[in-house]
Amino acid sequence: MRRVLGAVLLVLPLLVPVSAHAQGGKPPPAIIFDTDMDYDDAAALAYLAEEHRLGRIRLRAVTVVNNGGGLPGRAIRNARCLVERLGLHGVPVADGSDTAPNAFPDEILQTVDRVVTSLTPGCTATETPSRVRAPQLIRRVLRQQPAAQIITTGPLSNVAAALPEAAGRVTSMGGAIGLPGNLCCGTPPHFDGTQEFNYWIDPAASRTVIRHNPRPVRLVPLNATNDVPITLEFIDRLRADHHTPAADIVVEAYTHPDIKPLIEADLLFWWDPLAAMSTVHPEIVRSTSGRVDVVPDGPAAGRTFLSATGRRIDYGIAADRAGFEERFLDTLNGRG
Repeated sequence: MRRVLGAVLLVLPLLVPVSAHAQGGKPPPAIIFDTDMDYDDAAALAYLAEEHRLGRIRLRAVTVVNNGGGLPGRAIRNARCLVERLGLHGVPVADGSDTAPNAFPDEILQTVDRVVTSLTPGCTATETPSRVRAPQLIRRVLRQQPAAQIITTGPLSNVAAALPEAAGRVTSMGGAIGLPGNLCCGTPPHFDGTQEFNYWIDPAASRTVIRHNPRPVRLVPLNATNDVPITLEFIDRLRADHHTPAADIVVEAYTHPDIKPLIEADLLFWWDPLAAMSTVHPEIVRSTSGRVDVVPDGPAAGRTFLSATGRRIDYGIAADRAGFEERFLDTLNGRG
């Protein structure tokens, strides 16, 4: 009996959930990932999947907008396929927000679809819209876990549609405060280029979330993401050091023939992975606070700017590039 009891006592520490070790006994934060399923969204999901596996977060839902960088129908198919490849069993996927005032140029949409589809060969997931729509799923998770956080890396349409019931803390990749925007590649010429893509797609939703989300939004704008360019040197490091499905996905996305020229032209940044990481490890982004508003229409529609009548929020102004790259590489490979 003493030998049996001793064996049990030796095994018990191994049975303690990883999350208890990772959080010092506190439950890990619940996360809703709201995405438009671009290739950098795929990289962010891969990163979050490993944080989930390591027990530092609990990924409770993946919600998809159909008006962003992923084609309608293809976006939820690709999300379903990536969730399957990443082993996120039991994490529900839902889509919503089929329209918006503005749209990504077709050139970008087609490139995104080629790249993201290539990450899930043989996947048979359907393009059928989800029975429970994305805003409903967001509200459901927040009713079950009021402290859940939303990471949104596309247009804010789903999050805006979930208001006023939704009361989660929102970290949003988007906006550019006091900097030029990043519209390109065939966007209509009557826009003045001061906008960032995510906030330009649905300016009304952007403004609604900034102004009316029950908790102040935390913004990760181009001010911070400009500090984390994607380089061929880092991709080479990852190619030499990728040992999980999550790391494989990022390697495959950023060595795709359509992507390498964009990296060589210094056009790509770790937009969405930085926003995702800053939610788990806030020290990676240096922030300040200010009263921020969103231009609702006209040539500057979607532009984020400081205003005396805006809502006070925290927004990133810089990022630790070396720290981001090291943590991204380690986490993708499942190294705590």
